[in-house]
Amino acid sequence: MKKRIPISELASVDIEAVNKEDLVDVSGFTFDTTVPQEQRAAKVIAAVKNPYCFRVGDMGVKLEFPENAPPLQDVFADFLKRKKSGL
Repeated sequence: MKKRIPISELASVDIEAVNKEDLVDVSGFTFDTTVPQEQRAAKVIAAVKNPYCFRVGDMGVKLEFPENAPPLQDVFADFLKRKKSGL
């Protein structure tokens, strides 16, 4: 049986200290929307190993979720509005 790593340990990985080549590249991931959401999430976590730290092509990505942060949907919508306006 695989040893489970505590989620706090996964979230605390320092992206600057990680060898980018050791991260899972998610650029080719596809999602089967016919599978229930919980099963999709489990499959992604199993494949990515660390949902907080992964790679997209040559770029290392570190996700952080502060407790007092606005909802991701709002942040993403604001990003798209800024992008559309040329900022």
